[in-house]
Amino acid sequence: MVRITKRGITKEIEEKVMNFFLRKIKNVKKIEDLNKIFSQILTKEEQIMVKKRLAIILFLREGKRCKDIQEGIDVSRTTISFIRKGLLKSPKKERKIEGKITKRDLKEIKKPPWYPAYKGKGRWQFLNSL
Repeated sequence: MVRITKRGITKEIEEKVMNFFLRKIKNVKKIEDLNKIFSQILTKEEQIMVKKRLAIILFLREGKRCKDIQEGIDVSRTTISFIRKGLLKSPKKERKIEGKITKRDLKEIKKPPWYPAYKGKGRWQFLNSL
């Protein structure tokens, strides 16, 4: 499972980091140097996750069936579907959330008055008003 902090990084820092990372990869001449970069950046578990995802892409392009991929590299069908959809679709634009919903906002949201109880003694009483 991926562990991400609740507090993210700013767009400015994100752009600087990605530019730095992409320049590093662009300047690599040997595969050994690229392996060194990945081993410095990623933990063993993260390296395995990346390798499995790259293997899924390779197998999908070869036309292998989902079940064969699932059994071959021990990944879930959901992961394979996620990768397949990512290959077929263009990247989505990020949506900005204007404001966070607080507990106070949730308390203000009430059930509509016409919404009947789904269990219990009075669940059919709404029929009297029809």
